[in-house]
Amino acid sequence: GIGMDRPTLERVFEPFFTTKPAGKGTGLGLASVFGLVRSHGGSVLAESTPGSGSVFRVLLPAEPFHGR
Repeated sequence: GIGMDRPTLERVFEPFFTTKPAGKGTGLGLASVFGLVRSHGGSVLAESTPGSGSVFRVLLPAEPFHGR
């Protein structure tokens, strides 16, 4: 992509948030990834610069996660 501005980046993991026109997307993809990764004890980090693109880092624990 072309990157995101700060207000968009701050909302990128919200369920149903999308920058696409109505009927062109549900906005569940990144929210689903975030929830799945968090449920396994991990984190998702996002960086973005308008005009340069975005980077998403998925961090997972080295040891099995058994919930809390």
